[in-house]
Amino acid sequence: MDTRNEKKDNYPFVGIKEQYLDQLHSDFQLLTEIVLSQMMKATELLHDNHNKEIVKELKRNEKIINSLDTTIKEKVINAIMLFTPRASDLRRLMAYNDMTISMERVGDLIENISLALPDMDLTLEGFEPYRRLIDKMFTQTDKMLKSAVFAFSGNSQEMAYDTILMDDKVDKLERKVERKLAEDFRGQKLSTQSLVNIMHLNSISYYLERIGDKAVDMAEAAVYLIEGKDIRHDKIVQVPKEKASREPGNKG
Repeated sequence: MDTRNEKKDNYPFVGIKEQYLDQLHSDFQLLTEIVLSQMMKATELLHDNHNKEIVKELKRNEKIINSLDTTIKEKVINAIMLFTPRASDLRRLMAYNDMTISMERVGDLIENISLALPDMDLTLEGFEPYRRLIDKMFTQTDKMLKSAVFAFSGNSQEMAYDTILMDDKVDKLERKVERKLAEDFRGQKLSTQSLVNIMHLNSISYYLERIGDKAVDMAEAAVYLIEGKDIRHDKIVQVPKEKASREPGNKG
């Protein structure tokens, strides 16, 4: 049996597989770039909420996100069917699928935020502090998203666990917004615009908290890729000892 000829016959197939997986990676990179840019644009809209150009760009990008979501999921399925991937490649494909699902959901949540912001008037008395609070939530969730993406793309276990540890800050900010709204406006006679502001501030803080949750999902997908360990259903995520020892307040 001429094994050299058999290897030659297999080379084109290997080349096609690598090209296919490279294209899948490129599509995913484009998806992450657009979603991260959407976060930046939504933050801009918070400070300039009647800017129609920003709203138009957010809508255009959301259509691209939805298209890439469909394309990537189809390519993952096709890759599994066509190339019978080995365990490590299969794990990466499934991680791409999970990351894409989370990215598309983040896109939807940003769209919800962009629909709420133009209806708000935070120049009304008593509402300016909430712009700063929501801006803090944007900053934290954006940091989490970037950390999760870099953990996945760079195979960084440390950044994945960093992202998971950040989630508590976003949860606390969301609760702070809800509690402060209840305290600041309790018993007051409110205008229609004030009621709209309160309703949307509650919604936006919730959407940002959910974006933080999606960043955690992405970090868990990165852990699955790197360690081959599914931590999604762990009630308490066990952070590696070397990571935990470097957390503030820990002495080692």
